[in-house]
Amino acid sequence: MSKTQHGFYYVQRYAKSHISKWTVFFLFIVFHINACHKPEPSFPSPSIELVNADGFVSNDSTFLLGEKIQIRINASTNSDVALTHFNITGIRDSLITSFDTGIYENTFDYTLSLSKGIALKEEWQFYVRDRQGRKSETLSLFLVKDSASIFGEIIHLNSLVLGAQNNNTTGSFFSFETGQIYSLADAFNLQSKINLLYFYDLIETDANTIASPGANIDESVFGGEFGLANWTSRNTVRFKLESDLTVTDFDLCSNDSLIVTNTFIFSSGNRKAKNLTPGSIYSFVTDNDLKGLILVKEVYGLNDGQIVFDIKMED
Repeated sequence: MSKTQHGFYYVQRYAKSHISKWTVFFLFIVFHINACHKPEPSFPSPSIELVNADGFVSNDSTFLLGEKIQIRINASTNSDVALTHFNITGIRDSLITSFDTGIYENTFDYTLSLSKGIALKEEWQFYVRDRQGRKSETLSLFLVKDSASIFGEIIHLNSLVLGAQNNNTTGSFFSFETGQIYSLADAFNLQSKINLLYFYDLIETDANTIASPGANIDESVFGGEFGLANWTSRNTVRFKLESDLTVTDFDLCSNDSLIVTNTFIFSSGNRKAKNLTPGSIYSFVTDNDLKGLILVKEVYGLNDGQIVFDIKMED
């Protein structure tokens, strides 16, 4: 072998030796990194079910118009993160209502209270998501209107007058059960019966406002010894502005047809009917699913003023 050939042979052996060492070193590093990096755990989607129990609807069913219905939903995360999102969607004829509830629970139990609406068939859908965006299956429930359905009777309360928070002569609180108006002190002693209140909002610029004790009202509005902050029972009513209804529509309403046509799911409503003006019409739903309509007739003054309104509600 010549010197040239011998030198070339030495270079090949040297290169192969070093390539082999670097390969082994590289494989060692890769193996070490993979050994230290554990794969992310894989979790199934959350689970959701309609609870089959006395008093709750869990299968497609037929109901009379206006009949009270309760649906109970139970959901659980199947991962290491909480449930953060709950959706309810109602499909009634061509009307779709969908709203979300923010939650942060590993298990979630919810009861939906509603009344059979005027649509021949209603579909209600429910699902949850966890914090990583994993979505449960979507549950569907169909509610069909019984062909024997008729419209129901209503109660008409005419020209009710409530005073604002600084009105010293007219009470600010009203009870659906008694049909009476109360001062703050008297209402304090009848907390479980009080449903509506009236005030003039100078803080949130909501102006003339009808709400309920369960609304988010600043403590300074109804303060003192009998103030809302000291109440232990606070009923909640939710409201929706019915801008398509006219005063004539309201006046002609002689049964609950207008009410069931223009109602909503309690959770989707607003806690206040605000910036009220004469002619405004609001639908309302109480936390025990009593439904009705309010027509504002007159508004006077500011925080020492008053409001005049009519109510038509389910009997």
